Amino acid sequence: MMPRPDTITPMMATLSPELPADDGGWGFEVKWDGVRTIAYIQDGAIRLSSRTLRDVTRVYPDVHGVAGAIGGRDAVLDGEVVAFDDTGRPSFEKLQSRMNVEVSGLSDPLVAGAPAVYVLFDLLYVDDRSLLNASYEERRAELDALLPAGGPGWTVPAYVPGDGAAMLAATKAQRLEGVIAKRLASRYLPGKRGRDWLKVKNVSRQEVVIGGWLPGEGGLSGSLGALAIGVYDDDGEFRYAGRVGTGLTLAERHRLATLLAPLVTDVSPFIGAQPDKPGCVFVRPELVCEVAFAEWTAIGTLRHPAYKGLRHDKPARDVVREIAGLS
Repeated sequence: MMPRPDTITPMMATLSPELPADDGGWGFEVKWDGVRTIAYIQDGAIRLSSRTLRDVTRVYPDVHGVAGAIGGRDAVLDGEVVAFDDTGRPSFEKLQSRMNVEVSGLSDPLVAGAPAVYVLFDLLYVDDRSLLNASYEERRAELDALLPAGGPGWTVPAYVPGDGAAMLAATKAQRLEGVIAKRLASRYLPGKRGRDWLKVKNVSRQEVVIGGWLPGEGGLSGSLGALAIGVYDDDGEFRYAGRVGTGLTLAERHRLATLLAPLVTDVSPFIGAQPDKPGCVFVRPELVCEVAFAEWTAIGTLRHPAYKGLRHDKPARDVVREIAGLS
């Protein structure tokens, strides 16, 4: 008998430029565009925890139904909370209205406007047994036995053993973010990012930290025009990574201006290169957002970045340039 753990930091995947060369020993899942969430279920009650160990139980009441689906058993589940757009594709932008906001319940307008779905892909504990040292293949078999079908607010998509190329091609055709490759024999290592889990993306995405903002011009005069963004280097220095204005709606510009106002500082947070346009309003580097982009330039900035939304599930200090092949 092993007591149910109260705190587990999710295991993470390493960015890879390509699929494993010999994929027979790997399982492949869709890379969902949501927020990582651990569920602790006991006596029919559920507690949800974010990647940063923040309690988000009251943020996503629409996924609580999974607690009743396991028939009174105790369990710890790993998955991703996702919102879907009108075409049925995962939408990180749509999830923005839900993130970090506690709601009154299922009747709350935010829930109705952007219903959340808990996409489950791992089982870490069941009844009196820890599965952390079990293989991924064994954990998935136990998860499928525990939750053989989906229900209101939750789902357990199948993984595909082998043939990762076909799955990657399918996700690209459906304009999904990519796939996660997981070694079938791998254990679950809380808080670790290694080579047993690999993420292969169809679209380049990067978490960045907001270090300032530039006033808008023309039709955007008087509002926030673009964000000055950066990442931390290997020495812990905050480096300028360019500016992003594409993808910002007028409503989001106003919201960001409000959130950034208390963080304004007279001193640039960037070490070395600075924003290439005058008039930047510098802020303490505390807010993390995600951008899609074409490529990294030779001088260390992002080419054609597009804003996707704020992230509340990663500390700013942990945001570094993500390089394929490095853990």
